[in-house]
Amino acid sequence: MRAVERTIVAAMPEADAPNPGNPIHSSDGARDYGFRAALVGGATIYGWCAAAIVDAAGMAWLDHGWADVAFRRPVFPDDRLTIAIRADGVFEVRGDDARVRIDGHLGLGDAPWLSEFVVPQHKPPQPAADPLPRLTPQNVPVGQDLRTRLVSLSREEAEVFCREKQNESLPCFYGDSAHIHPAWYANQPIYWLHHSFSYGPAIHTASRVQHRRGAQVGQTLVVAGHCVDAFERKGHQYIVNDVEIRDAAGVSIAAIRHTAIFQVARTL
Repeated sequence: MRAVERTIVAAMPEADAPNPGNPIHSSDGARDYGFRAALVGGATIYGWCAAAIVDAAGMAWLDHGWADVAFRRPVFPDDRLTIAIRADGVFEVRGDDARVRIDGHLGLGDAPWLSEFVVPQHKPPQPAADPLPRLTPQNVPVGQDLRTRLVSLSREEAEVFCREKQNESLPCFYGDSAHIHPAWYANQPIYWLHHSFSYGPAIHTASRVQHRRGAQVGQTLVVAGHCVDAFERKGHQYIVNDVEIRDAAGVSIAAIRHTAIFQVARTL
């Protein structure tokens, strides 16, 4: 791995638009919870770092590499960010004020934390719960597998995601043999949990992502997961989920531990 540094500007063109899926990503919704502006999603910011990560670790990272990142402080639209990756894999994203927004580690091969990952049972995919129960501290399903989700990712859908959501320019994420984008993986635990529960506003606080084998767009994928933990901190209610993504042949292509605040305290 080699040292890399890049500067980006956080782009969020529709920050003032209502976001019923997660109001924390809209200007009015975020202000209701004490933030000065809409929060840019953690998986989106992580995805903006993909070009720097590939530059530092090479294309092999997309096939068999890992990341362990924590989202320390909010990122707002138009924030100027510096991505810095050291040769030893230490990873930081800082704002113009030099305060850390994201930090963690990157590496090739199997992650040192992979043995802690709880592999869910891959039950047959089910439709989303109807009606969706509201996720609360009283019913958070610690120790349980939730509904398995079937996801089709066409080339067209993947390219729209890369172009419009991630402002991605790397050619490896476009075309018939395009790789699945790291941000797409990081987003899947969110959609998987929404397959079983209604919740939010929510804030993504940490991700561990293991790429197990190179996977390309244009296929149907199976997303299964297990609720590992739940806890309260400073009035916020957290949930920790382990999510595995398999291809149509049943081969594991990614393992993700996702930590999020599913119930945000109004007093910050």
